Amino acid sequence: MGKTREMFDLQSLNTSPLTEKGLVDFPVQPDFQYSANSPSKEILAALKAVSDETRIRLLLILSIAPLNVQEVTEVLAMGQSRVSRHLKILADAGFLDFQREGSWVYYKVKDPTVENNFQIRIFNILMSHERDLPYSVRDIEKAKEILKQRDLKTTRYFDFVAKDWENLQQDVLDPLLYRKKILQLLPDSLCRTFDLGCGPGGLIPYLLTKSQEVIGIDSSESMIREASLTFLNNPKVNFIAADLEMLPRELAKSSDAVVASMVLHHISNPPKAMKEVHRVLKDGGTFLIVDLKKHNQEFMRDNFADLWLGFEPELLSDWLEDSGFIVESVQEIESQKYFKVLIIKAKKKGGL
Repeated sequence: MGKTREMFDLQSLNTSPLTEKGLVDFPVQPDFQYSANSPSKEILAALKAVSDETRIRLLLILSIAPLNVQEVTEVLAMGQSRVSRHLKILADAGFLDFQREGSWVYYKVKDPTVENNFQIRIFNILMSHERDLPYSVRDIEKAKEILKQRDLKTTRYFDFVAKDWENLQQDVLDPLLYRKKILQLLPDSLCRTFDLGCGPGGLIPYLLTKSQEVIGIDSSESMIREASLTFLNNPKVNFIAADLEMLPRELAKSSDAVVASMVLHHISNPPKAMKEVHRVLKDGGTFLIVDLKKHNQEFMRDNFADLWLGFEPELLSDWLEDSGFIVESVQEIESQKYFKVLIIKAKKKGGL
């Protein structure tokens, strides 16, 4: 006998005498190939990931805001190893993004307004039945309580340091380094400008050179009191104590410019704050972000109540675009100490 053939010619099988005699009556598809990375594999992995009660609970709470593993364990009242295993399954299946902040890792659901893949469609279906999901009411309340405590810790810190904040900043980074740059990027002859996270008002004298009115907004009432005393006799300056992620409704479309100077790294949910800025800006209004570039200086958590260790410029730009802004410029300033400073100028769509 000749050498045994290692592969069949499937195409010839379709026209073989066996087929002609009716002994083979099924169609053969010689071009079919199964890949470990095929869409069907991805779909099966996604369906498997959401077939577990704990992972459904994770999707729900991580849709509220980014949480680190310790915070997730508090919400679900589960051990860290168990929580970490379920988080990995959801991340591997394409449901979650994660962000490393020094020694901490924060997880969140991929943005359903940006992504439109199979995983997000499944997620949206699940969230449309939020009330029927296991432990939904309890988990939502607990997650919001965690976020409230996170923000309260920041507010208490700033209440404590309100009188000395300007001096404390200079120990790490001289504000003059970026305040003059802010003036260069702001349009001239503004009617109203919001100073988001104004603190004791150190930036306000600069903003008054460009704007007829400045409104300082801060979540720390002690900071607002300090700033109010400084500008007590200035009718061009007013202050509002408010949650920066939930600004007063009456401020909608009332500002020509908003400046968020060294504030986003203190906010639990920066993208949510950006959406609020978009809401209070007039069409065509300017949004300036000044913040630290991504770093690994853990002492900033303890010494300055920083929640996020800076940001990559690409991440801030993505958040801005998702919130309805056009990013006009991204600049980076070198400092003499540990940090680099990012200044991003964005514009709300609309207007002239």
